[in-house]
Amino acid sequence: MRTIAPSSLGVGLRSEHAQWLSDQPIDPNIDFLELTIENWLEVGGRKREQLDILSSKYPLIAHGLSLSIGDTLPLNIEFIKRVKRFLDRYQIDVYSDHLSYSRDKQGYLYDLLPIPRSPEMAVYISEKIRQAQYILERTLILENISYYYNHDGQMNEAEFINEIVERSQCQLLLDINNAYVNGVNHDYDPLKFIANLPSASIRYFHIAGHWQQEDGVIIDTHGANVCGEVIELAKQTIKLHGTKPLVLERDNHLPSLKDLCGEVSELGSQLLYSH
Repeated sequence: MRTIAPSSLGVGLRSEHAQWLSDQPIDPNIDFLELTIENWLEVGGRKREQLDILSSKYPLIAHGLSLSIGDTLPLNIEFIKRVKRFLDRYQIDVYSDHLSYSRDKQGYLYDLLPIPRSPEMAVYISEKIRQAQYILERTLILENISYYYNHDGQMNEAEFINEIVERSQCQLLLDINNAYVNGVNHDYDPLKFIANLPSASIRYFHIAGHWQQEDGVIIDTHGANVCGEVIELAKQTIKLHGTKPLVLERDNHLPSLKDLCGEVSELGSQLLYSH
């Protein structure tokens, strides 16, 4: 089994490609797969067989949508225990989710919403992260999200993230496209935000495409090729923080796996990743 090196290139595992990947020889353009853990928890039958085969071919990392670490409710302990059982079964060390909230007292909201950034929230969230890490027996990795509104009177985003990292000893999944989207939509320099994050705590990178509306607002769709501006931001990010494993995300307007692998290879060439 190959290991995930700093120069490794991965793709998000999508159901449309799972059977093909499990049937075919290892693709040399793909160093690892990032799966959305909620889609694979406690599956059986054909999906379990696919995953067993894929895990024998590719290193796996897990990315979640449902942890909702930033809500004001108690942690969903049963969900975290289910995640741990899955991670243990497939010997997955890397588990990430989002620095956001996605549920309230009524239930799950099926969206990733920004947390009001205050010193009190940083302390509160850090405690929840420590609880989750204790159960998982792993370091939790949290992603910066794209967001479309701001609360008034907030802490600086990088300062808020740094406070949480220092208090909880979690790690970061730096989504370069999300930083770009937020920079355009909220009129700030995304590179300055990225530069203020702690290099040693960044575990890996996400990169993706987006869609720009007629009014100039950018929507984080994961439905297009990565644009030149985001590639340039990625180059500057690597200069600042060094090479980290990189995942290409594509959720909408999904191309063939051959085309997706071609984009991965091209990104590697442009960003000086080696195979």
